[in-house]
Amino acid sequence: MRAFIQSVKPKDHSVLFYDDVEKKREIVFNYLSEGLFKSRGIVYVCAEETPEGVRRGLAAAGVDVEPNERSGNILIKTYEGWYREGGMVDPLKIINRWNDAADRFKEKGLGTRVTGETSKFFQDDKVRELLRYEYALHKVMTMPIETLCVYNLNTIIQTGYTEMIMPLVRAHGKAIFSSKNGCAIIEPEEIEDTDVEKLLEIKI
Repeated sequence: MRAFIQSVKPKDHSVLFYDDVEKKREIVFNYLSEGLFKSRGIVYVCAEETPEGVRRGLAAAGVDVEPNERSGNILIKTYEGWYREGGMVDPLKIINRWNDAADRFKEKGLGTRVTGETSKFFQDDKVRELLRYEYALHKVMTMPIETLCVYNLNTIIQTGYTEMIMPLVRAHGKAIFSSKNGCAIIEPEEIEDTDVEKLLEIKI
């Protein structure tokens, strides 16, 4: 995982599927802290974590959070207001928010590294909009942004959307699966439904 985090470059659009919160935190906070140390501004859009939980996680990963947040090098946002506004999910507006964040960081001489939690899309029955957004983001990824989209497998299964796993995998450049069976990083073109079923012990 360390090699993956260190190899991330602008325009990379990756996805993390996880079923253990602590493993997710380890991956995501190291991913973001590495970005900050490489002169990236970082954005965390939280749906499961709280903003204060994000601050604690970044601090545990070695980030001096308060001055970086105060200076605008760290942006912590929430699902409501970033992904959803007034009950609506508009993929173009979301992409424009990423563009605006990247422009702000560029003015400061920084690149951009971001992560976003997605559980609320499933809980709010906004999966069609989510897929539209992910495919649009992947297709128009001309922005010099390093993106890690974060998916809670437990939420996907509980809401009955396991059939969405493969379309989501194929909407990204690299797919990371972190589960009780270990961690695997896979290129979408190299993976089949049966590979995911075996890895996660689920039927899709």
